[in-house]
Amino acid sequence: MISTAPTPTIDAAGIVSRVRELAGEAFEGGRVVRGDPVVEISPDAIPELAQALRDDAELRFEQLIDVTAVHWPADVGREFELVYQYRSLSNNLFLRVKARVGDGGSVATLAHTYQSARWLEREVHDLFGIGFEGHPDPRRVLLPEGYEGHPLRKDYPVEGPTFPEDAHRNDLFGNLDPDDFWDDPPAGASGS
Repeated sequence: MISTAPTPTIDAAGIVSRVRELAGEAFEGGRVVRGDPVVEISPDAIPELAQALRDDAELRFEQLIDVTAVHWPADVGREFELVYQYRSLSNNLFLRVKARVGDGGSVATLAHTYQSARWLEREVHDLFGIGFEGHPDPRRVLLPEGYEGHPLRKDYPVEGPTFPEDAHRNDLFGNLDPDDFWDDPPAGASGS
């Protein structure tokens, strides 16, 4: 059982400094934003840094509480900003780690260090298309297999890849089962 520190054991600037030491040359920058430490690292260093963050006695980030991404399509070669959020209950600390990857890029999975990464990385892959090398179960988690594209990319069509423009008007009589909407129409059914 983890005993929680009543107050943080190190301040936000101290966390940034300690992460700089742990990341070494992979450290690309750090700052304190509204009291929270935020660091940027090279994407190649993600698994080693995650292990160090978990095992370091000063930090002890026992939990990976979120993995998400932001799509910046105009930043060619660095279109995706991966965002990892960590929590240390034992030291009462929080940390945000960012890394930039290009479109079609991938990073090593954290599923072997943090069990929560198994679901969180699947969600990021599903919605943004970022790959996680070595992930034990890379299937889509929110959208059906075979779904075209990744809907949280800024260049993704709002209506989806094949969504009819007037779909909301096509079910005036309640004949459309929402669970079957994306399935192929039955044989013999007209498409209009």
